[in-house]
Amino acid sequence: MITRQITIQGIVQGVGFRPFIKNLADSMQIKGSVINTSMGVIIKANLWDDELDKFIIKIKENAPALSHIASIDIKDIKHIDYNNFSIETSKELGGITLIPPDIAVCDECRSEILDISERRFFYPFTNCTNCGPRYSIIEKLPYDRCNTTMKDFKMCDDCYDEYTNTSDRRYHAQPAACGECGPKVTLNYKGRIIENQEEAFKKTADYIDNGGIVAVKGLGGYHLICSAENDSAVLKLRQLKKRNTKPFAVMAENIQTIKRYAVIPKIVEDTLKSVESPIVIFEWFRRPFSYYVSPDSNKIGIMTAYTPLHIILFQYMKTKFIIATSGNHRDEPIAKNQSEAEKNLSEFTDVFLHHSREIFQRVDDSVCALADYGYILFRRARGYAPYPVALKNDNQEEIFAAGANLKSSLLFYKSGFAFLSQYIGDLDNIETEQMYEEVHNNMKSLFNINPSAAIVDYHSQYRSTVFAENKYKKIYKVQHHTAHFASCLAENSYYDNAVGIVMDGFGLGADNKAWGGEIFVKEKNIITRYAHIENYIQPGLDSAAKNPVRMVISYLYTENLLDKIMDKFTYSGYTCEQEVSLIKMAVDNRINSIETSAAGRLFESAGSLVLNKRSNEYEGELAVLFENYACKDIKESYNFLYEDNKIKLSKVFEEMVDDILNNQDIKIISSKFHNGFANVIYDICVDIRNKFGITAAALSGGVMQNIFLSSKIYNMLTKDGFIVLTHKKVPANDAGIALGQLYCCLNNIILKSVE
Repeated sequence: MITRQITIQGIVQGVGFRPFIKNLADSMQIKGSVINTSMGVIIKANLWDDELDKFIIKIKENAPALSHIASIDIKDIKHIDYNNFSIETSKELGGITLIPPDIAVCDECRSEILDISERRFFYPFTNCTNCGPRYSIIEKLPYDRCNTTMKDFKMCDDCYDEYTNTSDRRYHAQPAACGECGPKVTLNYKGRIIENQEEAFKKTADYIDNGGIVAVKGLGGYHLICSAENDSAVLKLRQLKKRNTKPFAVMAENIQTIKRYAVIPKIVEDTLKSVESPIVIFEWFRRPFSYYVSPDSNKIGIMTAYTPLHIILFQYMKTKFIIATSGNHRDEPIAKNQSEAEKNLSEFTDVFLHHSREIFQRVDDSVCALADYGYILFRRARGYAPYPVALKNDNQEEIFAAGANLKSSLLFYKSGFAFLSQYIGDLDNIETEQMYEEVHNNMKSLFNINPSAAIVDYHSQYRSTVFAENKYKKIYKVQHHTAHFASCLAENSYYDNAVGIVMDGFGLGADNKAWGGEIFVKEKNIITRYAHIENYIQPGLDSAAKNPVRMVISYLYTENLLDKIMDKFTYSGYTCEQEVSLIKMAVDNRINSIETSAAGRLFESAGSLVLNKRSNEYEGELAVLFENYACKDIKESYNFLYEDNKIKLSKVFEEMVDDILNNQDIKIISSKFHNGFANVIYDICVDIRNKFGITAAALSGGVMQNIFLSSKIYNMLTKDGFIVLTHKKVPANDAGIALGQLYCCLNNIILKSVE
């Protein structure tokens, strides 16, 4: 009999893979061993060829639900005599292991928590190999308890029996614990410390039910929690968060609670019940909670209680829907420990529900929404990170990709795997910069990666660029929007020629102008900027993104339309003669201005103009509100001209101004704008197909998170035979930039500008 060594790479640690292999081997009377290593799971077994084939098939077909097999390598080794099949102690072998993300509580653990006859009844840290914390608690590999933040909790006899029983679902579940031996909650109630678990939960629940705000430590950080049903509580949280209109996410205990008040599509239900358990944005037509949760839109994010702690809290509350928003100040990282929470969140609340399981890596909630082509991630964090994207590349160099400055995520590459970090945030403040460095150092250590090179954006002042250039000697530069294009190609494992439709807010172009409305053509490893939105002057530079009124004036002044609508502007208070004069001067003399082709500025400006609102409270707010008015039943469109490889806007603004002056319905204006833009993108793709024979198109950039627009473009192109690539694994926004940077570097992609 031949001794075989089977090396399995993928998500194979912390998911019950070794007991699965042992039980399978025992059932097939196979003798050998299985071990966790930093190179993956390694099986050594005595097998004839036919047994080997059956064994591998059964591994693939019956692997644990949370596992993911990336590769299986088999080789013959020197014969070993085995008497049985055993599980060996983990080893560090210097390879690479894929770490599972944090997983929502499974149905079995949920049932235990709510069953008074179970010893984990109402225990807030119940988990097993099918659920619970992973990435947020792992300090180093291999993934054993001693290498996690659970190392200080010695198992009681009952937990240890489960942990060592290969037939138990808690076999080697590293965070496993119970009320006797595991982490505990502690309530700081206005300075009074409550350690009794039941009293702590009751007091927290009563405070929330009566309109209070509580900071609650969860899986990857703190939430600020209040009743979503209490107008006063929601308004108070808005005031304290300095968040006037941006929708809050809402949490319900389970899917049954949500279905009592909303008819939800099956795909929404399936996503809410998935192991990732993200926040899912969909339209609520009859709200069972406060209007002030989302005063300007019916599109609201919902999630279910994904940890035992949240489930138990719901048992004590009368409130059925709570706001569970990130425990942070605007644009700062989420608080992850008691000292951070009580220091940083004290102006929000003086009630803190802490617990003693330390969070090593802070991880925010993931957010997604449904488009016609499936779900797209807006924020990739809990449940998804740090699961890698596998790339077809033999490059053995270890690489760091720094990503962008806004919605930042960073990436490490090793052995064909691109490990994209969780969402970090905007690197415009010192706290987020510090988190960026924290994530960099943690991932570098965790995956045992020592990059020999770094990839950065063209923009030399991006904090991510500065960070990488200070850390690494060998630097590659990739243009922002080619990275967007490439990120979509990478996650779809697409390497052939393609059209890149990249609609975004800002990225420094090869001509030192602001790009953001680009149509690229990729032929082999050459990317050409084939077409783009015509350049306009962006007065005030970055401030124009926060104050779209400035771009509106620039667009209309350039197209000689200001005089036509000026009376309406001044009458409504939208702008005044003095502001218009200053912006006209800036446009004429290029004062504190830059030329831009950005679709982000265009869509925000359209929203600002039509909704008569001057400023964005949050990034892209007016574009989002403008999109909400678009209606599929309206087929009319504005005339976006495509001439000389440019998308020209003169007719669009002329027609929009006429509609506004004629008091046209906003639904019609929004629909005509979105339809017209989709039409011109389609025309350009057909033009490229006719000239180059390219039939694949990739949609990327922050504007492609506009569900109405991206769905319409997708449907038009697929109907005409195009292969349309979209984002599903990584966001279309700047959080996906690092993946595109890596793809360009590994495949020697070169941007060749036509200008």
